[in-house]
Amino acid sequence: MAACPACWGRAARTLGSSSPSISPFKLGAISDGFSQDFEKALQIMKGYGLSWVEIRGLWGKYNTEAAPEEIRRVKGLLDQYNFRCSVVDSGFYKCDLPGTQPITREEGSYFPYSGQMDLLKRAIDRAHAWGTDKIRGFTFWRVADPKGIYARISEELAKAAAVAKAGGARLVIENEEACNGATGHELAAILKMTPSPNLGYNWDVGNGYEHGEVSYPDGYSALDKSRIWNIHLKGMECGPGLKQCQETFADAGVINLAGQLRALLRDHYNETMSLECEYSARGMTHQQTTERSMRGLLRVLSAVEESRVEKSSS
Repeated sequence: MAACPACWGRAARTLGSSSPSISPFKLGAISDGFSQDFEKALQIMKGYGLSWVEIRGLWGKYNTEAAPEEIRRVKGLLDQYNFRCSVVDSGFYKCDLPGTQPITREEGSYFPYSGQMDLLKRAIDRAHAWGTDKIRGFTFWRVADPKGIYARISEELAKAAAVAKAGGARLVIENEEACNGATGHELAAILKMTPSPNLGYNWDVGNGYEHGEVSYPDGYSALDKSRIWNIHLKGMECGPGLKQCQETFADAGVINLAGQLRALLRDHYNETMSLECEYSARGMTHQQTTERSMRGLLRVLSAVEESRVEKSSS
């Protein structure tokens, strides 16, 4: 893997770094953390030396609801700013599994079960248009006993994977705290039951904390490393006993992010990863908190790489 610790340091210390190589990872961010205006988001991200982008919200709507002219505009902007799309984020399977009684749901414009395959097909169309094969999905709104419906979730994921395969796409399923596969252990158990070759993990290092799981090393240890195809990086802060957890800046809180990144280097991870910032800090705009998290993440990356280089040269 190429290493550029000096580039990482510059990007971590300053705005406006134009380094073409800030990381041995395929590092990007979810664009709407910076702005719902996709062009503005790319301009800001370019200033941090990024060239990968995960696409979720665009101009105030989910990308899967973007109009044809907006889809073409996104492609033009990717080309103009020399970005590659890592993942098309969708709300796929953020819905009730028929016959279940969820105990948690998120607010938002989500579709009922009957509309899920059409949603997946829209996401596949956008993946083709934007040059990726990865689509993010979930494991249905969480019920009181998730283990009791693992087999049903597995069947649904297998059906979706078949549709995605026919469309030349991979599904990356996120461990989402409001869904049945919220932790690394839960998602690993579900995907172990579902061996579809185009079905893998979107590993979120923060989401398991709300269910008492330490993401690294505990949650990560449960995952089949060959099936991790995208990663969300963030910070989490928790009270004693991992209670009252909430997001914070990427370089703050309880997540051993440096340890996680070192493990990924050790395990030869070569897929994509994104900063995900949904942190609301008093006196700061969403763009400001995302930029603060990006600078913090780059500092952590720089320290990990500098330590790796020192060890390899000693």
